Amino acid sequence: MKALTISNFRKSIKDHFDYVVKSMGIIVVPRNNDDDGVVIMSLKHYNSLIETEHLLSSPNNRKRLEESMAQIENNELTKYDDSKI
Repeated sequence: MKALTISNFRKSIKDHFDYVVKSMGIIVVPRNNDDDGVVIMSLKHYNSLIETEHLLSSPNNRKRLEESMAQIENNELTKYDDSKI
Protein backbone atom coordinates (compact mmCIF):
# COMPACT_ATOMS: atom_id res chain seq x y z
CA MET A 1 0.00 0.00 0.00
CA LYS A 2 1.21 3.47 -0.88
CA ALA A 3 0.12 6.74 0.66
CA LEU A 4 0.49 9.79 -1.57
CA THR A 5 -0.46 13.41 -1.32
CA ILE A 6 -2.92 14.62 -3.91
CA SER A 7 -0.14 16.70 -5.49
CA ASN A 8 2.20 13.72 -5.86
CA PHE A 9 -0.63 11.57 -7.15
CA ARG A 10 -1.62 14.16 -9.73
CA LYS A 11 1.96 14.50 -11.07
CA SER A 12 2.02 10.97 -12.48
CA ILE A 13 -1.51 9.65 -12.30
CA LYS A 14 -1.06 7.22 -15.21
CA ASP A 15 1.98 5.61 -13.55
CA HIS A 16 0.04 5.23 -10.31
CA PHE A 17 -2.93 3.68 -12.11
CA ASP A 18 -0.56 1.27 -13.89
CA TYR A 19 0.95 0.31 -10.51
CA VAL A 20 -2.49 -0.39 -9.02
CA VAL A 21 -3.68 -2.48 -11.96
CA LYS A 22 -0.48 -4.51 -12.42
CA SER A 23 0.34 -5.18 -8.77
CA MET A 24 -3.10 -5.31 -7.12
CA GLY A 25 -1.62 -2.60 -4.89
CA ILE A 26 -3.62 0.08 -3.14
CA ILE A 27 -3.00 3.80 -3.03
CA VAL A 28 -4.34 5.93 -0.22
CA VAL A 29 -4.69 9.66 -0.76
CA PRO A 30 -5.31 11.27 2.63
CA ARG A 31 -7.47 14.35 2.95
CA ASN A 32 -7.92 16.84 5.80
CA ASN A 33 -8.92 14.46 8.62
CA ASP A 34 -7.42 11.12 9.63
CA ASP A 35 -10.58 9.26 8.63
CA ASP A 36 -11.08 11.24 5.44
CA GLY A 37 -9.34 10.07 2.31
CA VAL A 38 -9.59 8.18 -0.92
CA VAL A 39 -8.55 4.60 -1.64
CA ILE A 40 -7.56 3.68 -5.19
CA MET A 41 -7.54 0.03 -6.18
CA SER A 42 -8.03 -1.99 -9.32
CA LEU A 43 -11.50 -3.05 -10.37
CA LYS A 44 -10.38 -6.69 -10.09
CA HIS A 45 -9.33 -6.13 -6.47
CA TYR A 46 -12.55 -4.27 -5.66
CA ASN A 47 -14.72 -7.03 -7.19
CA SER A 48 -12.82 -9.63 -5.17
CA LEU A 49 -13.52 -7.73 -1.94
CA ILE A 50 -17.21 -7.39 -2.78
CA GLU A 51 -17.47 -11.11 -3.56
CA THR A 52 -15.76 -12.02 -0.29
CA GLU A 53 -18.08 -9.69 1.60
CA HIS A 54 -21.07 -11.37 -0.01
CA LEU A 55 -19.82 -14.88 0.74
CA LEU A 56 -19.19 -14.04 4.39
CA SER A 57 -22.37 -11.99 4.90
CA SER A 58 -24.56 -14.99 5.69
CA PRO A 59 -23.85 -17.09 8.80
CA ASN A 60 -24.70 -20.23 6.81
CA ASN A 61 -22.32 -19.32 4.00
CA ARG A 62 -19.58 -18.50 6.49
CA LYS A 63 -20.05 -21.83 8.30
CA ARG A 64 -20.00 -23.80 5.05
CA LEU A 65 -16.84 -22.04 3.88
CA GLU A 66 -15.11 -22.71 7.19
CA GLU A 67 -16.11 -26.39 7.00
CA SER A 68 -14.78 -26.62 3.45
CA MET A 69 -11.48 -25.00 4.43
CA ALA A 70 -11.13 -27.44 7.34
CA GLN A 71 -11.75 -30.37 4.96
CA ILE A 72 -9.00 -29.12 2.66
CA GLU A 73 -6.57 -28.67 5.58
CA ASN A 74 -7.35 -32.21 6.81
CA ASN A 75 -7.08 -33.66 3.29
CA GLU A 76 -10.70 -34.81 3.48
CA LEU A 77 -11.40 -34.28 -0.21
CA THR A 78 -14.14 -35.88 -2.25
CA LYS A 79 -13.75 -36.31 -5.98
CA TYR A 80 -16.51 -34.63 -7.95
CA ASP A 81 -18.24 -36.92 -10.46
CA ASP A 82 -20.28 -34.96 -12.99
CA SER A 83 -21.37 -38.11 -14.83
CA LYS A 84 -24.19 -38.51 -12.31
CA ILE A 85 -25.85 -35.29 -13.40
